[in-house]
Amino acid sequence: MTPTARATVLGLIVNPIAGIGGAVGLKGSDGAETVARALALGAVPHANERATDALTRLLARWPAGRPRPQVLTGAGEMGETAARRAACEPLVVGEIAAGDTTPEDTRRVAAALASAGVDLLLFAGGDGTARDVAAGLAGTRVPVLGIPAGVKIHSAVFALSPATAGDLAAAFLALAPGRRHVVDREIVDIDEAAYRRGEMAPRLFGELPVPTGDGRVQARKEPTPASDAAATAAIAADLADSLEAGVRYVLGPGSTVRAIADRLGVAKTLVGVDVVELDADRVCRVVAADARGSDVDTLVADGGPVAIVVTPIGGQGFLFGRGNQQIGASVIARALSTAGHDGIVVVATPAKLAALGGRPLLVDTGDPAVDALLDGHVRIVTGHRERTIYPVRPAWESLR
Repeated sequence: MTPTARATVLGLIVNPIAGIGGAVGLKGSDGAETVARALALGAVPHANERATDALTRLLARWPAGRPRPQVLTGAGEMGETAARRAACEPLVVGEIAAGDTTPEDTRRVAAALASAGVDLLLFAGGDGTARDVAAGLAGTRVPVLGIPAGVKIHSAVFALSPATAGDLAAAFLALAPGRRHVVDREIVDIDEAAYRRGEMAPRLFGELPVPTGDGRVQARKEPTPASDAAATAAIAADLADSLEAGVRYVLGPGSTVRAIADRLGVAKTLVGVDVVELDADRVCRVVAADARGSDVDTLVADGGPVAIVVTPIGGQGFLFGRGNQQIGASVIARALSTAGHDGIVVVATPAKLAALGGRPLLVDTGDPAVDALLDGHVRIVTGHRERTIYPVRPAWESLR
């Protein structure tokens, strides 16, 4: 179908399996085998839910008295479902095999939406979805904005959260076409097989034109520079000496956290989540290595004290919701209930914080109530006996 003349047209693509491997510790969703394994482990897809949240927010922000944008989207779980849940009446492009969508489906729908002349293409997914959208849009200048729904989300084409995607999309589409400004931003992805082995090998796969975001679009993920090695070692020495016996520590991904485990004398999966505990003699043992979200939930549910050790993602500032979905909202709430904000131990080198340029740390747990509990300020370990206080904001309201 084609949109009516002069209508503002919003394109929508949902990758229904985006992020499905995150909470179950698979560190991605690429490949049919990974998806099948994730489902067998009890993974629940959330991409359509996040797309619905973005559309609902867009409509809530739409100027009163103006005709709502027409939504042009893929069939079924590739966008139609989310659009109808958000009380839209979408125009549907093509057909899909429900429960068996492929990257080619994303590329095909993206090309069809470009041909239909959409004013903005919203897509829900991760870095792999961004690559497929770019392939489908090759040779065009269709403005694009990602709704974060994947595991890693290293690319700079995503809004900070579904809500901010809706805010930015509404603001962009409400402008006259000649006043809609975009900037080319990077698509970055990694080899998921190497990532699961603990190897970080990011590659630049091109750029997409994204609405200028006034801070509502995330930065590209940046690696920890080698020059931070001394600061990382100082943080590791401090934390290894200060962790308490009898507390169950959930260790998030990252080289800074791995340095702490090295200092404690235990192995740490670089891009996974591990659970450790010190005995009365301060001997550390691994309770669970490369744990799934359900494992972590079980291990912190016995009533004992719990703490989470995390480092923000370089360049982006995310504490939760990017690359560490195994640490779910219920685990975070448990840590906060047992130790208050001391239950969240944040570690970061001064250079990593300086690279944020004063922007707050961000959380996007998928549970607004838990995001609200984290809202405020957090103490960060930045070196040996060195601490700083830094703001934390839910991604959906980080501009206040």
